[in-house]
Amino acid sequence: MSANELEPIRNEDFEPIREAVFNTLRNAILEEKLKPGEHLKERDIAQQLGVSRTPVREAIRKLELEKLVTHIPRKGVIVTSFSSQEVLEIFYIRSPLEGLICRLAAEKIRSRDLNRIENIIQQMEAEFQKGNLKKVNTLHGRFHEIIYQAAESPRLHNMINTLSDYINKFAEVAYQVPGRIQEAFKEHNAIAEALRNKDLMKAEQEAVRHVDSSRKAYLSKIEADGANSY
Repeated sequence: MSANELEPIRNEDFEPIREAVFNTLRNAILEEKLKPGEHLKERDIAQQLGVSRTPVREAIRKLELEKLVTHIPRKGVIVTSFSSQEVLEIFYIRSPLEGLICRLAAEKIRSRDLNRIENIIQQMEAEFQKGNLKKVNTLHGRFHEIIYQAAESPRLHNMINTLSDYINKFAEVAYQVPGRIQEAFKEHNAIAEALRNKDLMKAEQEAVRHVDSSRKAYLSKIEADGANSY
């Protein structure tokens, strides 16, 4: 997909247009529907999304702050690529945050949420056997979201959510390492067990281990491919 193939915004959630435009472009970049190096033109994007140029301009400014696009003098705005060092930095930041939120969740989580988590793990394994990796990724997001809600820490939740879309993108690369998905399932079960036992320290340790294992798998994948960025 290019900028000329973006679908018009329907905005069924009635969010402000500027936020709808930003989220549409952000998702398109993270999902690589808009490719690294691709030029973004305000007029073309506005026409495709069915909005004025003002919210597009505001969205591009926000995307620059997230370093998802770069403004190059005399060339315009282009979609940026993440260097391997930038990806690893995001993993390093995410690791202690994930540990902390799981520690808080272990203290407060309720039985019904534990049952939902364990059911999701079973669904993930079943979908993996079917070869439905997109569904696995969706369920993976639900798994973590239940834990984040259980921690009852809105600020920490928001901090992690800022990084979540990036981590999901990079995890897809890590999952290409043979055996990584099966290893991740074991890590999910270890986190769930620690939560059920209300073992705060264990929950934190297992969450950190999960993120660090994903980081190591990502690193091994890009080194094997000889790539400097994804």
